[in-house]
Amino acid sequence: MDISALKSIPIADFLRRLGYAPVEHKGRELTYFAPYRKEHKPSFRVNVEKNVFYDFGTGCGGDIFKLAGEFIHSTDFKAQAKYIADSMNMQLPMKEHPSFVSQPTEPVFKNVEISRLESPTLLRYLAQRGIPKEIAQKYCVKVDYQLRGKDYYAIGFENNAHGYELRNAAFKGSYPPKHITHISNGNDRCNVFEGFIDFLSAERLRYNDGTDTIVLNSVSNLNKAIAPLREYRVVSCYLDNDNAGRAAFVKLQQELGDKVMDKSALYPNHKDLNDYLMSLYPKQSTKLKL
Repeated sequence: MDISALKSIPIADFLRRLGYAPVEHKGRELTYFAPYRKEHKPSFRVNVEKNVFYDFGTGCGGDIFKLAGEFIHSTDFKAQAKYIADSMNMQLPMKEHPSFVSQPTEPVFKNVEISRLESPTLLRYLAQRGIPKEIAQKYCVKVDYQLRGKDYYAIGFENNAHGYELRNAAFKGSYPPKHITHISNGNDRCNVFEGFIDFLSAERLRYNDGTDTIVLNSVSNLNKAIAPLREYRVVSCYLDNDNAGRAAFVKLQQELGDKVMDKSALYPNHKDLNDYLMSLYPKQSTKLKL
């Protein structure tokens, strides 16, 4: 495998394609909220000169391959390379080595089971973010799985390729394959969201009102959404108020024209739609009935 093209990708560009923007730029260092775990104080730094990262919260650091491994919970080099290439919309560079026979690797996720979302812990987490039980159960499931020999469970939101976005209070990730989620109600209008928590927030705020929906499940999936969006008369974007969200809107407008509407003005002083929802119900968000 020729890794030079992948290894030379700036980590900041890689994170930007995945929808993460720095909260501080000081000298040669960019500071972020850790992109693969939840934290309240940013402790993830990227040295743009050396093109390496360091997570002060976990003590983990390294190059772009190590970072990809943190996202997909895998130390398998080929899996890391594929994740980087897919995220950057690049072809995976390969060289043939006839004498080498690769050995099969164990899947990252084991014993995956899908069930109805009934877990009080998971429902409480969504309630704290303003999402009531009836909305959560309509669109989400519970996903039980094993990683590195340990048992976990999370809220699951299915995509068009039958992978799942996974969330709980301590984890943000996905069960592959990664893809968009297209919810069709036969409408000629479509709402676009970066993540499913924002989509559920729009359901709570009654912004969807029977329209079709595309959840990108990461701005890196934007190109997968363009073809289905061409079929709609109006496309309303509820994207994040950050550089990645604005870049995604500009890209959609370039591809689809004036039918693309920017709805982020509804929550101008908030990071995203869920942040806005929680500001409307600061007390109820932790006391919603499960």
